[in-house]
Amino acid sequence: MACMIAVRTATEDDVDALATAHIDAWRVGYRGLFPDEYLDSGAFAAERRSIWELREWSAHPDQAVFAGLVDERVVGFALVGPDRDEPTQGEVYAFYVHPDAWGTGVARSLIEAGEQWLRDQGFTNASLWVLRDNPRARRFYEKSGWSCTGIETSWDGPTNASGEPLAPIAELKYARPL
Repeated sequence: MACMIAVRTATEDDVDALATAHIDAWRVGYRGLFPDEYLDSGAFAAERRSIWELREWSAHPDQAVFAGLVDERVVGFALVGPDRDEPTQGEVYAFYVHPDAWGTGVARSLIEAGEQWLRDQGFTNASLWVLRDNPRARRFYEKSGWSCTGIETSWDGPTNASGEPLAPIAELKYARPL
C-alpha cells in the first residue's frame, strides 16, 4: 500500500511531532556513535524537546522549517537558511526523519523542499554537515545530489549532565549547486 507523502511549512502546532522525530532519529541513527546511556536518557529527550518548545517561530524570517508528513502524520523536518559561515550560500542546518518513516520517500520530498526554498531565496549553492561515521545519511545525501567536499571538522558533540562534551565526533561538509 502506497503512503501519502506531503511537505509543508512547519508550525508551532507541530512541535511535539517534530521533537519526537528528532529524538527517535537520533536514538536509532546515532546508536553506536554516542553512548546508549545518553541516547536512552530522559535528559536527552527533554533537551531535544526544549529546542523545539523554545524555538521562536517568527523570529527567524531568514530560515524555513519544513514538516514531512506520511499519511498526514508529521514524521520529519528540514531546517534551512543562509550558511552560517558563507552567508552568500544556503545551508541545511538540520534534517531528520523518524525511523518509522525511513524508506517511504518523505526524506527525498523534504530535502527537495528545502533546496527549492533556498533557490527561491536566491542561493545558487548550499552546504550541510553530516557525521562522518553515519553511512546511511551520507548515502542519502549522495543519492540526492550532494557531494562530500573533503572538509572535516570535529564537533564537540552533545554534553552530559555536567555540561561536559560526551566526546568529539567527526563531521564532514557536503555541498551542492542548487
